[in-house]
Amino acid sequence: MDPADRAPGAPDCLRQSPDVVSRRLDRAGVLVHLPSNRIFELNETGIRLWELIRDEGDTSRIVNRLAEEFDVDVERANREVRDLLHWFQQEGLVGS
Repeated sequence: MDPADRAPGAPDCLRQSPDVVSRRLDRAGVLVHLPSNRIFELNETGIRLWELIRDEGDTSRIVNRLAEEFDVDVERANREVRDLLHWFQQEGLVGS
C-alpha cells in the first residue's frame, strides 16, 4: 500500500502496550488492560490484528496481511484497521 493511501490517523508503526495481556481463545480472543482491569473481547479479525501488531508493527503490512487472510479488498481492510486501531489507542491498548 502506498503511504499516501493510508487512512488518516493510522500510525506507521505500532506496539502493544506492556500494560495489556492477551489470550487467543479459538477464533476469538481477550485483552486485559491491567491498570484499569478492563477486559476486552475480540472477534477473529480483532485478535488477528492484535497478533499482527505484535509480529509486524507496520500498519501497511498489517493491512495487506489482513486483506489477504480475510479475502477483502485493501481499501476495506484499511478502513476497518484504522477504526479498530483508533479504538485500541483510545483504550490505551497500543502506542506508536
